[in-house]
Amino acid sequence: MKDVGFGSVLLAALFGVASASSISTREIRKRIYTYPSHVNTSPGSYIIQFEDDAPDNHANHYHAMSGVDVNHQYSEVFHGISVRTDDSIDPLQLASVEKVKRVWPVRHYTIASQCGKSSGAPDPYLHKPTGVERAVEELGLSGKGVHIGIVDTGVDYTHPELGGCWKTEGCMWQYGSDLVGDDFNPPIGNTDTNPGPDPMDCVGHGTHVSGIIAGQGPNVRGVAPNVTLGMYRVFGCPAASGASGTSDEVLIKAFEMAFSDKSDIISLSLGGDSWPDEPISVAAASLASKGTVVVAAAGNDGKGGLFTASAPAVANGVISVGSVSSWNYTVMEVSVSNSASSNSVITTLSTSLGRVFKFDSETPLVAPTFTANKTDCAIVEEDLTGKVAVYTRSTSCSFRVVAKALDVAGAAGMILINSQPGLYYPTLEGIKASFISVTTEDGNLIMDTIAAGPATIKGPTSKPFDIPAPSEAGQLSYFSSMGPDPHLEITPHVLAPGGNIYSTFPTKLGSYFVFSGTSMACPYVAGAVALLKEARPSLSVSEVDEIISITAKPLVNSSTGIVEHPYKGGSGLINVYDAVKSRATIDPPRISINSTTQGLLTSRAGTSLGDTRWSARAISLTNTDKSNDMHVSIDNSGSASLSLYYPNGSIAYTPLAFGGNGLIGGSDNTLPTIQLYDAPATVPAGQTQEYTINIIAPVALNDTNGWFFGGMIDFKLQWGSETSTSVYSVPYAGLHGDYSKLDVLAPPDSGYPMIGSGDSEPFDPATLVITGEVTVFALFSMAVPSPLGIIQLIDSTNKAVGYLPTGYMKYVPHTCPLCTLPALPIPINGTVFTDEELTNPVQAPAGKYHVHAAFLRPLGDANNSDDFHVWESQEFTIA
Repeated sequence: MKDVGFGSVLLAALFGVASASSISTREIRKRIYTYPSHVNTSPGSYIIQFEDDAPDNHANHYHAMSGVDVNHQYSEVFHGISVRTDDSIDPLQLASVEKVKRVWPVRHYTIASQCGKSSGAPDPYLHKPTGVERAVEELGLSGKGVHIGIVDTGVDYTHPELGGCWKTEGCMWQYGSDLVGDDFNPPIGNTDTNPGPDPMDCVGHGTHVSGIIAGQGPNVRGVAPNVTLGMYRVFGCPAASGASGTSDEVLIKAFEMAFSDKSDIISLSLGGDSWPDEPISVAAASLASKGTVVVAAAGNDGKGGLFTASAPAVANGVISVGSVSSWNYTVMEVSVSNSASSNSVITTLSTSLGRVFKFDSETPLVAPTFTANKTDCAIVEEDLTGKVAVYTRSTSCSFRVVAKALDVAGAAGMILINSQPGLYYPTLEGIKASFISVTTEDGNLIMDTIAAGPATIKGPTSKPFDIPAPSEAGQLSYFSSMGPDPHLEITPHVLAPGGNIYSTFPTKLGSYFVFSGTSMACPYVAGAVALLKEARPSLSVSEVDEIISITAKPLVNSSTGIVEHPYKGGSGLINVYDAVKSRATIDPPRISINSTTQGLLTSRAGTSLGDTRWSARAISLTNTDKSNDMHVSIDNSGSASLSLYYPNGSIAYTPLAFGGNGLIGGSDNTLPTIQLYDAPATVPAGQTQEYTINIIAPVALNDTNGWFFGGMIDFKLQWGSETSTSVYSVPYAGLHGDYSKLDVLAPPDSGYPMIGSGDSEPFDPATLVITGEVTVFALFSMAVPSPLGIIQLIDSTNKAVGYLPTGYMKYVPHTCPLCTLPALPIPINGTVFTDEELTNPVQAPAGKYHVHAAFLRPLGDANNSDDFHVWESQEFTIA
């Protein structure tokens, strides 16, 4: 195939040389943002951001515009509007109004899927390692006088452990609103809002979050039980599948309301893709700049590896929160019997949303037989009505698929036998039956009981109670999303308990539930910040971020004995007691390295450190104790470097680790190091000292495998004649190499890019004939987020016919097989668009074509063809 020069396929060049008048059109187009194909948007709906100096009545331009209805007007934290348009209006017209900064399609969000693996416990076990217990018991803190606004699914305020009240005198709930109503559920349902009188929760997520922050006990004791709360309901009731959705125009309205109601802190257990340039990220950053502490969940795509942190957690000034596993299981007991024996078995609580495992009389217990065919790995022929079904977790068929099959067969309850050590706490949505899990050992006992004769189950026979969790207690949760963000900023910032957390749930749905996710860790940090703000109300947003970060405890990996990489664990597990009692500040609280100097480096002793990559950074250390000098020593805790690729060049969705005992490299000298220059040993009372530190990447790393190094700079501090030492840590991380040179597409052995089906089954382009009856996609696996993707259809004369549907996009996220987005699908159906806004469709004539795709590398220049990663497909036919 003849090579296509990048410049020759840009439509601006193909459709004519730009005239003087079209130059302004090109500039206007830069204001318009188009999303990748996986993003659900509302057709004809847009969010428009105005320039800061636009007058307050600037929306009048759109009120007067035929074909445009202004849906929301924002003024508190976002200067702009949302609109709905008819077919006569395209985004170029919207962006052409003076003093318009950006135009986005209105996009939809769903509640992040909740995960589960092990642990979970009521509050006492969570509050000790995080310093909450000491802050409450020794310092008398409870969050009193601090206001937290929660943007979520609503709250069951009738719950006895959540006050049982709404906006009455002395009630914990003093502000908030329903913004949407029960029927609102984009993208699969109604997109029109019809708010109710209060934000009553019919999903459960928001009620669970509320208990983590401020549960009153006795079963759930929140981090800050005396805070004043507001709830802003932005999700309607779930569909039959269990899915609940919202839109960014509603979210921004909720942000504005929470700000107007004078929230000190806003908790956001929601998110989308990984870019800080999306509307909710822009609005969240504005909130932070105006003095509101914004805490956001990092996301639950940790299985996808690096670059999986979500917006708005990646927004500037927002505290991004990852998750650690809890220190205990929350469990119950059931009785399993046959004619010869009766045994008590420990199980999880029900993890089927809204379904309580409760059988007051002996209920038949069976192990059904499963069959399979080419399309279905779990078929149940027997009628399971009135029975509890048992099955074993398998790698050949997802337990969720099996659960659906059992549900169709009428099972009254389900028991999953975990095939791995410990208990398993998955969250199931859209299942009518209750669902519990048991260990392998107890599962064997159940199966033996069934095999010995007709078996029954009864229970629960106990109230929920706690047992110690296994070795992953306090370790990084497997689902916790990793950084960096697309600009190599460190995220998450801190960690908190998020693995299998027992908390409040709507009374109509069982009153209590176990959820896992960074959605649970986020409100924990929001509550911790409330304790800090109660003790030190004058702290600014940046000071709160700084203090909770530097006083967090770096997480040590139990397998390797070294500190988790900052892209995984940020600064570590929060410790609110140490944050309240802190007597020093460090600026910056984290160091993101997006460029390094390559060359020979010599130590202070004159020893050559070799030809290595390094970066010199300045750090300001302030002694906030006005009475005592602060004695300083500085150390380094290096982390294992992480790579996007295996040595053979294939992509590593679970990042390859290098350095430290038991890892590739095998010795501690493969860890990053630091070098100090004339570091002052003492900082006088109330004074600040500057430190220059060289951060040195491991010498053994190369530039070709996408290695990200990192670690902690540990400041060991003593005041006056005190003998105790406080350790404050600053994480650092960066790329070994040039970020702007990284390939953004996964290597070919990943199977991508390809021409294939929506299920990523490849088609042979040589024999492929696209008629419109077969759904065909160009599929891309993104190793690294890309600022811009351009996918065009090229004819047999090597001329670009147009952009494929969704073929001009900004903010392309990382993808992976285990992520929310497995691959980026671009439809090929014969329709192409002649404009970047994708509003002018034309039909490609019958003939031979191929796909030309170009993705801009990180930090790249869209005007430089060398900054794009380009792929050409084989030729195929459009009939």
